[in-house]
Amino acid sequence: MTNPAPPPTTRKLAAILAADVVGYSRMIGADEAATLAALHALRNEVFGPVFADFHGQVVKSMGDGWLVEFASAVEAVSAAMQVQDRLKGHPLISLRMGIHIGDVTRSDGELYGDGINIAARLEALAPEAGILISDAVFSSLDGTLSPSFEAAGTQTLKNIARPVTTWLRAPDGSAIGAGGVPAQATSSLPVLNLRPTKNSDTRTELQDIADALTADFGTYFGSINWLNSQITGAGSTSGYVLAPTLRARGDRLRLETRVQSPDGVTIWTHKSDSTLDDAFDWQDAVIVEIADHSIGMILEAETSRIMAIPDDQLTAEQCMLMGIMAWRDFSHESFVRSVAFHDRAITAKPDMADAYAEGLIVLMAARTMTSNPEILPYLAKVPAWVEASRPLAAGHAMLTLAVAIATYVKDQRVIPLKDAVAQTLRLAPFDARLLSFCGWANLWCGQAQDAYDCSLKSQAFGRLGTFYVASIGCAASASLQLGRDEEALEHIERGLKLSDKYPTYFGVKSAALANLGRLEEAREALAHYRALEPDRTIKKWQATNNYANSEGGKRYFEGLRLAGLPEE
Repeated sequence: MTNPAPPPTTRKLAAILAADVVGYSRMIGADEAATLAALHALRNEVFGPVFADFHGQVVKSMGDGWLVEFASAVEAVSAAMQVQDRLKGHPLISLRMGIHIGDVTRSDGELYGDGINIAARLEALAPEAGILISDAVFSSLDGTLSPSFEAAGTQTLKNIARPVTTWLRAPDGSAIGAGGVPAQATSSLPVLNLRPTKNSDTRTELQDIADALTADFGTYFGSINWLNSQITGAGSTSGYVLAPTLRARGDRLRLETRVQSPDGVTIWTHKSDSTLDDAFDWQDAVIVEIADHSIGMILEAETSRIMAIPDDQLTAEQCMLMGIMAWRDFSHESFVRSVAFHDRAITAKPDMADAYAEGLIVLMAARTMTSNPEILPYLAKVPAWVEASRPLAAGHAMLTLAVAIATYVKDQRVIPLKDAVAQTLRLAPFDARLLSFCGWANLWCGQAQDAYDCSLKSQAFGRLGTFYVASIGCAASASLQLGRDEEALEHIERGLKLSDKYPTYFGVKSAALANLGRLEEAREALAHYRALEPDRTIKKWQATNNYANSEGGKRYFEGLRLAGLPEE
């Protein structure tokens, strides 16, 4: 009788995240039912959507601990940071996390190897609510994630031959030495409760689709700066509610979505059908359809609600909300209307950090994109706003960046702006709007690759709003400055499907085409640019921003000269 063949084994490089619940035994002893309910909610509202968003696969679940496999260190770290951020302030659950990238071997459904062992050892050394990563992981991070970690020394790990250099994201959610991160004021914003996608089918692929739908809803709605959206269970009733249900029969799928108003009335229902074979393309399309309709409906309702209030009775918070909602595009009128509301908010409440942040960002964008004389009185207020808001900026990611950008515009000092970008990314590494703004700030500092990284991540985390149009423009401009003209044109063509009123698209397009020797097309693109910015010259552009006199900036201006933009 022959012996059965051993199970097949596979070996590969993977990023492994190890997570463990702090004080699990104590929690079970104190209140088993509450602990198990909290863990169930953790899986549905946090783990499922976050791991799906970053393509993580749970390879081992031990009740109070998990091992999750990712294809890259960036995905593993991003997932870990988002999980820890979502658990801040949780009344029961707190996690330790460790991450390592290394060889793992899969045999008979189990994973083995140093990648697993080192991740588990790092998790055991991590402080409560902290993330401890190996040097191999830190070396793989891009400039949007690395500012959140600081060196934590070299560790000797049990049964691991070589010491491991480690990096820590401290329990307060920032790098060591950084202060706590107070949340921006959101009490005045409309609330949207996103229910985890219900799914009664036990098939793994159906649960994966449900988790991915929940994650995508979170991504889309989370990018709307005037909307306070959150993935939350049925207990939360304040605000709007979006509740999706995934049904399946064989390989046929149906997504049923219901939207409720804050008073509990169903105001919209939607059904969409597909099959398992078409699930990926269908998922993308149906999310956009539902998000676009829901956001438009909520925006109209909230605008009508505030407009019904007598103008002289609007609070500072309501003025700020109107200012945020008014910046819908890059038209002259949009800039003026938006900043006028923020000015009113600041006048009514001079210590309102969010109003300064929003107002300064709008004005800095307007400065580079509009010559409307109506914006000039507000630009004259920038120095006073900057000085008044400096004491309010500590720990406030958007205000930190807004003040730094406004200061850079005045003194053209690159190093303080770079420092502010790093601090902003440390405070808010997953905020799609701030990633877009950091991308442009990096570009102005002459850091084209960092700008490119920020802009792509911004697009991944938020696909709606004016900043999404700007993020595509930033990616195109960075590609051009990095010498990748064809890629720049690809970004531009995608962006033009969203807006043909954004001057940056036509400026980059004309320069990229000129650099490629396609001069006739370049001149045509420049004509579109000059129709939007008739007074712009090379000299005026450089006076506004010369991209820190970088080689990439010089390449951009040379392309514009070839396309025919006047020197003066």
